[in-house]
Amino acid sequence: MSLQFALLGVLSYQSMTGYEMKKLFDQSIGNFWPAQLSQIYRELAALEKKEWVLSVIEPQQDRPDKKIYSITSEGKNAFQAWLQDFPEWLSKETRDEFLVRIFFGAEIGRDGMLEQMKRYWAQKKHERETHIAAIGDGIRKASETAASGTNPIYWRFIEKRARMSNEALILWAEECIRELEEMEGDGHENQ
Repeated sequence: MSLQFALLGVLSYQSMTGYEMKKLFDQSIGNFWPAQLSQIYRELAALEKKEWVLSVIEPQQDRPDKKIYSITSEGKNAFQAWLQDFPEWLSKETRDEFLVRIFFGAEIGRDGMLEQMKRYWAQKKHERETHIAAIGDGIRKASETAASGTNPIYWRFIEKRARMSNEALILWAEECIRELEEMEGDGHENQ
């Protein structure tokens, strides 16, 4: 996915500044597709060149002028075409360094892998208590910020996936820890 389509989607709710888009992004989309403010402005410039967005300068007295971006009809058409053009695979595999380490776990032995697995489990538990809760809070704030055309049920699906995926990873780590604790020897031998 291109960041450009995420920005078009945000602008389909309402016109806003790049800074406002970054704030909305951080509360919602940024939980699974992060973007820096510099990236957002770079992509907005590219979208303006394509004439998918346009901007107007709003003068302010005590602060620098604001540049407010709006989606054009061409931009709406491009966004709708992207939404409806489903790729063959809806979810791409991601690189996971921890899984590579597990694959070669026999090289550090049972005790080393057990330590790493316990760290992973603790991180996922912490993530559940902080990051997953923040996703829900951010989605609620974003739905208050966005225009009335949004339907928060779809945004709640994202929160639910994050929560359920996290719970599944915690259970997986617990099972792995149990198996490692039951394993005899140092884990260097072939199983």
